[in-house]
Amino acid sequence: MPKYNRLDSFPSDDGHIESILIGCEDAKVSFQTWNGKALTIIFRDVDKITSNHSVYGDIGDFVCSDLKGDYKRYSFKDASTDEIVLDIDSKSMEIYDTGFAKDINGAIFDVGYDYIGNQKCPYYDL
Repeated sequence: MPKYNRLDSFPSDDGHIESILIGCEDAKVSFQTWNGKALTIIFRDVDKITSNHSVYGDIGDFVCSDLKGDYKRYSFKDASTDEIVLDIDSKSMEIYDTGFAKDINGAIFDVGYDYIGNQKCPYYDL
């Protein structure tokens, strides 16, 4: 698997979410910036996800707020209405620059078996 550059932040304005992949404890959001950069955002130790028409709408803002304990709420807001379209409550977030977007369904098919196949689910002995 190629090594991707880890980022500290990303430009959320005028970008869009291409896909959301939910695992046992982690979630992967494939995000495309306004200028076509493909980003992968991994949320670790996810407690809750709330999505409302979050895929392919223009994102205007990304906000992080503290919750109880070690959790934070990561919120993506719609560019035209300023309503939250995706909330993810998790302990941490990692952002990776994965290059330039290919096509509209690229995020669905570029999942990477290392992410979906090697998770350790705490609830089941798989």
